[in-house]
Amino acid sequence: MRIVSDLSAPGIYILVINVSKRICLDIESLNRPCIDSGLYGYVGSARGPGGIRARLEHHLRRDKKRLWWHIDYLTTKQEVVPLLTIYVNTLDDVERIFAETLIDIGCWQVAVPRFGSTDKKTPSHLLKCVCSETQCIEHVLKSFELLGLQPAILQISSTVHVGHIK
Repeated sequence: MRIVSDLSAPGIYILVINVSKRICLDIESLNRPCIDSGLYGYVGSARGPGGIRARLEHHLRRDKKRLWWHIDYLTTKQEVVPLLTIYVNTLDDVERIFAETLIDIGCWQVAVPRFGSTDKKTPSHLLKCVCSETQCIEHVLKSFELLGLQPAILQISSTVHVGHIK
C-alpha cells in the first residue's frame, strides 16, 4: 500500500501544541475558557485551496488580521508552541469520528467543551494529553489506523513562518 502524504491536498490533522502556562481566551461563545499548561491537540480538517498546508500556515500565523476559528485565539498566544502535526490525506468527512476515537481510547480528554466543534456533534476538537507525550502520540497514530487511515507526521519548528511548511 502506498502512503500518500501531500500537504497541499485535503485531509484531517491534529496540531499538537505545548501551552507553557495557564491562559484565558476571549471566546464569548465558549464563556471565555481558561486553559492550563500542558500538551494539547487540536483536531481539524482542510478541504479548501492549499489543503492541509494552507490551513496549518493560517493556524501558525501569530499576526492574524481576524481570528476566524477557535484555534486562532489559542495559536496567537506567545505561551503556545506548536510541536507537530499528524495528518492524513482524505476527502472523507472523518474529523468528528477521529476526535471521538481519540477520546474513547484514552490519553486524550476534552479540554474545552465544543471548542472547534460548534458546527459538529463532537464534544470538542481541543483535547488535552493526560498521559506521556509518547503515549499520546501513539494513541493518535492508533486512532488514525483504527479508521483505516495511514498518517504522516510533520515536525514543526518553533521558528516556522508562513510559507515555510514543506
